[in-house]
Amino acid sequence: MQRRVLLGGLSLTALSFASARGQSALGVPNLPAAPAVAILPNPQAAKLDDTVNPAFTRLTLMRWGDALLADAPDFYPNPLTAAQAGTQFPYDASLIGLLALPPAEDNLHRLIMVLANPDAPARMVFPGGVDNPDAAGKLQGGTILNLQYLGGRWVTVDGGYQNRRLTDGTLCQISGPAAAAIGATVQGVLAPQGGCITPWGTALFGEGHAAPWLTRLATTDYGYNDPAQAPKFGWVTEVNPLDPTSIPIKRTALGRFAKSAIAAATTADGRPLVFMSQDDPAGYLFRFIAATSATDGTALDTGTLAVAQVNGGHVSWLDLPGDTAGLVGALAAASTAGGSFFDAPGGIAIGPNGRLYLACRGNATRSSLTTNQLNPRTNDDNGYVLALQAPGGDLTAKNFSAEIAIAAGNPATSPGTQYGVGSDGWFNHPRTLNLDTLGQLWIGTDSHGDTSQSADGLFIMQTGGPSKYLITTAYLAPVGAAIGGAAFDAATHTNFAMVRHPGATPAASFATPATRWPTLQPNMPPQSTIIALMG
Repeated sequence: MQRRVLLGGLSLTALSFASARGQSALGVPNLPAAPAVAILPNPQAAKLDDTVNPAFTRLTLMRWGDALLADAPDFYPNPLTAAQAGTQFPYDASLIGLLALPPAEDNLHRLIMVLANPDAPARMVFPGGVDNPDAAGKLQGGTILNLQYLGGRWVTVDGGYQNRRLTDGTLCQISGPAAAAIGATVQGVLAPQGGCITPWGTALFGEGHAAPWLTRLATTDYGYNDPAQAPKFGWVTEVNPLDPTSIPIKRTALGRFAKSAIAAATTADGRPLVFMSQDDPAGYLFRFIAATSATDGTALDTGTLAVAQVNGGHVSWLDLPGDTAGLVGALAAASTAGGSFFDAPGGIAIGPNGRLYLACRGNATRSSLTTNQLNPRTNDDNGYVLALQAPGGDLTAKNFSAEIAIAAGNPATSPGTQYGVGSDGWFNHPRTLNLDTLGQLWIGTDSHGDTSQSADGLFIMQTGGPSKYLITTAYLAPVGAAIGGAAFDAATHTNFAMVRHPGATPAASFATPATRWPTLQPNMPPQSTIIALMG
């Protein structure tokens, strides 16, 4: 096995930040109570390179085209072949989370990293934009990656035992109430936007909009041109990342709809509890409570699915029917029950004591007739970060209190913005949320490559104390890139993050990307990259 080491910073540009009064265990500035000062303008427009808070050193861990499986050929994207696409790190990724491996005799610290691979746009991946469906289907899906800490730095293990790709050709089992109607097996995991690591040690992938992929892959060998295949996609797929021979299982009790993000917890009596957001500019928020213990391998096959309804400063959970029709048609069931739309709901993070955070990217089409206390702005796509609180910390409660933690946008030009006092900057379009071991919320943004917006990046929000909802800018991505989540290892003070599709502005192409980050070399394409921010 070969080990790939973290690559040193390529060319970094520092922002000017307010000085920190010490560092946390994860290298994040310890932020004291801040004076009431005006929010500083975000100084970052679109740039070829990234920008790093001086509190961190940015290292790169893995990039599109790096070897993942033992038989991976060298990266040669002009043209990319299916053999490369299925064995190398994919073009696009969102970081789902980390799992610690049991200690070994050599006492090395090891982790399993799990990522979703949402997309492979032909214009950015293939010369001339000429699609290669056989290769494209292998670029999307999921990735499981071995990491180990060696000589004071993280390395990836090429051909590691758990290294694995889930693609359009992966055999999956279908379980739960709808399996009898739609079939017990299916080939492929399609368009997962995100997911999570569960407290019971599995990974959940939330399949997104499958229809475009079914059309795109209709000429491949997996029978996607058969209309009977469509109901087999759009589910939550569960897999055991520690077992490379495990068969992924699509859990139909959690409902069929295009998912943006997932977060999981367990109830006080040990039952799985899963929150899911719908990937749509006007999307629902769902909750699933299992009927049996998480130690039961089929716990996600029985339970109650519910949709959120906004009532003033509260969210109520409305139970949905658990029959096949209600699960396959979960969106229709949510509408009939009276669920409320959120403005492009995305990342979900579950904090201690029943605190739930939801990122809403924004909805430019919301009318004044449909606003509510948690989505109060009309025709505004700047977005929000919402904070929901379960009474007594009980995430199974029927009613949560809720408030807007952050109303995103440029305070100089966007009405209704809201940030914690003393924040050092602002952002648009929050998309991913992850809580570190100190309880700080890391917010990743995604402006879909729009260069008229501020740079996408990672922003740290304080969640309590005198600095509650204060924002610190940790990292700004290069032009065309977005942030695909973060994950944390307290033992090594490492903050991992995923920089998605750099250079992919709306007018960009394989031949003319907006940047060639991270190498900035004229003979290399831009590459989605796992980074580590070391403090």
